[in-house]
Amino acid sequence: NGASVPDSCACNPGYSGKVVATTTAPYFYSNCSAVACPANSAGTVVPSGCSCNAGYNGTVVASAFPPYYVSTCTPVPCPVNTTGTNLPTGCVCNPGFNGSVSAIAITPFHNSTCTPVFCPANS
Repeated sequence: NGASVPDSCACNPGYSGKVVATTTAPYFYSNCSAVACPANSAGTVVPSGCSCNAGYNGTVVASAFPPYYVSTCTPVPCPVNTTGTNLPTGCVCNPGFNGSVSAIAITPFHNSTCTPVFCPANS
């Protein structure tokens, strides 16, 4: 981005590198390269778009400053009636409940089938 090489061109947000004026054609050197999607996100490179992995909530936005993105992808806590730290590390149904929990990439960021177990006969 920038109007001209003498006016200080810079790599676009989501790209690392630099643009430098030279005295020979094409009169600049550029090594702008797309930055890979960060940890806990899916996608190839930031300029093409990254999204938080299943079990994470947030966004990844391109930036003109190192590391050339801003990521707010954070692990989502385990849902009610489950035990565990967060969805990416795994959640299990609480005692007295039956089912499973799996992380997904859209709100509410989990599929949970944990349901209370009925009391046994004669109780």
